[in-house]
Amino acid sequence: MKAKVAASVAAVAVLSALALTAGCTDGAADRADGTEAKDRRDTGRVLSTDQLRHAELGPREVPGFQIERASIGTAGHGKPRTDSAPCRPLVALLGSRPQPAPAASVVNTFAKAGDGHHFDGLLGTIRVSAYDRDGAAATLKQLRLAAAACADGFGMTTGEGEPQTFKAVQTLQPPSLGDEAVAYRLANAAEKAPSLVTVVRTGSNLSLFFATSLSDPEGVEIPRELVEAQVGKIEKLANAERVPTAPPSPSTLVAPEGGEAGDSVE
Repeated sequence: MKAKVAASVAAVAVLSALALTAGCTDGAADRADGTEAKDRRDTGRVLSTDQLRHAELGPREVPGFQIERASIGTAGHGKPRTDSAPCRPLVALLGSRPQPAPAASVVNTFAKAGDGHHFDGLLGTIRVSAYDRDGAAATLKQLRLAAAACADGFGMTTGEGEPQTFKAVQTLQPPSLGDEAVAYRLANAAEKAPSLVTVVRTGSNLSLFFATSLSDPEGVEIPRELVEAQVGKIEKLANAERVPTAPPSPSTLVAPEGGEAGDSVE
């Protein structure tokens, strides 16, 4: 079952690349007068890969979902390209080398469990990244500017050298979590299944969620319970007075049915 989920998510990553676009909201720090909310977190601390592992979701930590270890390439391989200069920030995030480059990242896949040992078709990835200086905020700013210029879609070449076209972008209401968030629905010109992306910034960290459903394209969603659980863990870690420097031991992972959590890159 584990190999099947990993293989399915890898295939989905080829069919529907990650992208980010508009739909920004400040989270708990919203202000009624419209002034810009300030972060309540210390952005001077840059979490390492081993530290980010403490914020990963365990294999069965969120009821109804199977969460498994993934390679960094599951969230996009290589360095995709586009001839559209305004869209380059969107395209850069689709590969394994986004710009600005994060200091560390961990990636997991998720699948919504159906009856028995079957899955109901909803598959996705979660990538949590730590950035140096203002890299996380700069990433969202660049994406918002790019989205305004590329809302009607864009063409690109994937990191594997395959052409890909997105014909439409629909801005969605992002969750009121973290310091700010973006969410969108992306229509792939060659596939019936749309791609959904939600990104939440917590200080100098980004939690990125990608989902698609080949069996139920119209029912695809970014499960709110997954987003809340992941953002809650990175927020707790980022706000901790003392953060562990060593990776968590296997016994600390929530895994009653076995499984693995977390792969990383630095």
